[in-house]
Amino acid sequence: MVTSSGGKPSDVMLRRGLVRGTILLVLSASLILLLFPPFESLDYVFYVLSSGFSVAPEVFLMVIDLLLLLAGFWFAGSLNAFLAVGGLYSNSFAAVRSRLGSINKVWNGKGWVSLGLAVGIIVFWHVPAVLDAALLSYTLHLVMHASMFLAGLLIYVGSRGLSPNMRLLTYLLGCKGMAIFGAYLLVSPVVVYGSYPFYEQAEAGAAMVAMCVASDATIIPIWLKRYFSKQ
Repeated sequence: MVTSSGGKPSDVMLRRGLVRGTILLVLSASLILLLFPPFESLDYVFYVLSSGFSVAPEVFLMVIDLLLLLAGFWFAGSLNAFLAVGGLYSNSFAAVRSRLGSINKVWNGKGWVSLGLAVGIIVFWHVPAVLDAALLSYTLHLVMHASMFLAGLLIYVGSRGLSPNMRLLTYLLGCKGMAIFGAYLLVSPVVVYGSYPFYEQAEAGAAMVAMCVASDATIIPIWLKRYFSKQ
C-alpha cells in the first residue's frame, strides 16, 4: 500500500486514481448506453448517416465494433483504477487485488491468452455466415455486441502484461490484419457478405485500409522513437 510520510494513503494518488476511474467509467457508460438496448441510438444514427451520405453501412458497422471494443477497454480501465484506489486505502483490498493479479499471471501468462481470446471473438463475429446471421437476428446481434464489449475487456487485461513498446507493436499487428482483410474485400471478385451488395463491400474494404494507413502514420513514429531511445 502506497502511503504518505504520515502513514496514510497519498492524497495525490487517491485523487488521480479516482479521477482516472471516474473519467473512464463515464466514457464507457456513455458508449454502453448508446450501443445497447433500450437506447441503442448509435445504430439508428449511423443508419441515417449511411442513407443520407451514401456511405456503405459496413463502414458504420465497423465503427460500432471499434466503439464496443473501446467501451470494454475503458470499463476495464475504470475497474482497475478503482481497485488501485481501494488498495491504497485498505490493506485487505490491496491483498484481494494482489491475489487477482497472481491468478491472472498464472492463467494468462504475459497477457497473450486474453489477447488471443479477444482476437478469436473478433474474428468469429466477422465470419461471413456468422455476421449475416447476426444482422438478421436481434438476439444474436445483441450477443455480438456483448461479445465485442467482452473482447475490449480482454484486450485491456492482456495489454497490462505487455511493455509499452509491445502494446504499440501488438496494435500495429492487429491493424495490419484488418488492412489485409480490407484489401481482400476491396479487390475480391465475389460478394463475401450476403447481407450487402458488392459495391458496399468494396467501400468497406477501402475504409479499413484507410484506417490502417492513418493509424500507421500516428503509431509507427511513436513506436520507433520509443524503440531507438532505449538502444
